[in-house]
Amino acid sequence: MIVIGNKKFTLGMKLAGIKKSYFLEDRKKILEIVKNNPQELIVTNISIAEKVPELREFKNVVIMPDDAKNFSNIDDLKELIKSVVGIEIEVV
Repeated sequence: MIVIGNKKFTLGMKLAGIKKSYFLEDRKKILEIVKNNPQELIVTNISIAEKVPELREFKNVVIMPDDAKNFSNIDDLKELIKSVVGIEIEVV
């Protein structure tokens, strides 16, 4: 799994144990990573997907909300993270 996002998002994913978490905002570099890793799950956040709308065309890209506040409750966030990352993490 590769995570591409803003600073806060990628830091959170690194703390969750995702080693390939990259803070990137350059559209060209983001698309290059996605295109060069078609078999890899790419997780990104909404703010990056808005800057690079082409990401929505890739089947291996999962787009998550930028902030936990975007979920109706904490269990929704925990479930999404578990389904994407494959492990349950403590969300505060």
